[in-house]
Amino acid sequence: MKITHEQGWLALVGVLLCLGGRSGYAAAAANSGPSVAAGDPGVLLTAASPIFAGPSATGLVVDFAKLQTEAAQGNADAQYQVGSDYLRGEGVSQDDAQAASWLQKAAAQGVGPAECDLGYLYEMGRGVPRDYRKAAQWYGTAAAQGIANSQYDLGLLYVHGYGVPQDYAQALKWFEASAAQKDSAAEGAVGFLYARGMGVPQNDGTAVEWYRKAALQGDADAEANLGSMYLQGRGVAQDYAQANHWLHLSAAQGTTLAQAALGLAYLYGHGVAPDRTEALVWLTKAANGGYTLAQVLLGDLYQSGGDYAQAVRWYEKAAESGSPQGQYYLGVAYQRGQGVPQDAAQAIHWFRGAAMGGDRKSQVILGLQYASGRYLKRDFELAYAWVALAAEPPNAPPYAAQIRNALAGHLTAAELAKSQERVRSWKVGQDLQ
Repeated sequence: MKITHEQGWLALVGVLLCLGGRSGYAAAAANSGPSVAAGDPGVLLTAASPIFAGPSATGLVVDFAKLQTEAAQGNADAQYQVGSDYLRGEGVSQDDAQAASWLQKAAAQGVGPAECDLGYLYEMGRGVPRDYRKAAQWYGTAAAQGIANSQYDLGLLYVHGYGVPQDYAQALKWFEASAAQKDSAAEGAVGFLYARGMGVPQNDGTAVEWYRKAALQGDADAEANLGSMYLQGRGVAQDYAQANHWLHLSAAQGTTLAQAALGLAYLYGHGVAPDRTEALVWLTKAANGGYTLAQVLLGDLYQSGGDYAQAVRWYEKAAESGSPQGQYYLGVAYQRGQGVPQDAAQAIHWFRGAAMGGDRKSQVILGLQYASGRYLKRDFELAYAWVALAAEPPNAPPYAAQIRNALAGHLTAAELAKSQERVRSWKVGQDLQ
């Protein structure tokens, strides 16, 4: 097994473009108070909290008690602040249910940041049952007040169709509204929609412009996506040095896609001197971050170097995370007895998982096992169905159609029709048993 350009670099570039979600609490700055960075989870407290006095533990308790008294008297700003403190565990034990209760009261009085945070709680199911419709409702009311974070978060709901009909044009509208306020995540999201032609005519040049705006603000996803555009020469001249510059910035912030891309850049010498050691460093960072493609690529590197035990270690991580590629290569390891004792039952187990996940090679292998009857009970109907799935365009292995046609000769017309119906009704994740 050898890493090829297609397995690694180009496969990664194909998935590098990503639309990231904002991490942490939905944060919205009030119109008054000190300036704060967009997305800073401290915004809710520091932007508008005239009652909050200081960092000492005693001061926190006294100020929170005063806040709670005012909140109980119906002061909307105090209700919002109490909810925010419960949400963040500032001056009081963190309590999502209490946070939701007080934020509900403040939101009912039209406090925009409270509406924003309440939308977040409903989206995440914290302190309240998860309810995407209510999340969209509260994000919408806050977005209408001009809260940039809620405009972005509402756009994300429209992208995914959570709580609202999937509508890329609406997503673009809200992303652009947030981007007009210099929200870096929203700027990157506008770039993503232009790069993919979602809700707007596809335009790589415009995508690059938006990615650059967000990347210059330090948005990690935008840095990764801008690097990807330079890798592919989309909207800009292909430039590996520029690609690696942006990928380095993103990777330093922990973006696993960027870390994996850098690892492959060092492996293949794209824009840098080839350096297998440095490639392993970046691929390992991405793999330890849970990126399954990096885990598979690491497995390939170790396997090609003859370290089968390390290869199996990484294939197992990817396989157990549900990666069809990882499951396939782990099946091969058990089939050959490389890095693990040879075990046909384990090999078939992992080939089946990969086949159910859509891996074409595994579908052919599983079909042939049913046809041979050596390790599985002979069943030509299942054999035909698995290989026929592998032969479906696009990206069918060149040998799959020939094997499918040969297997058809072992079936009656009724059996063939039954197998073909299995193929038509199959969905990724399903077994054909």
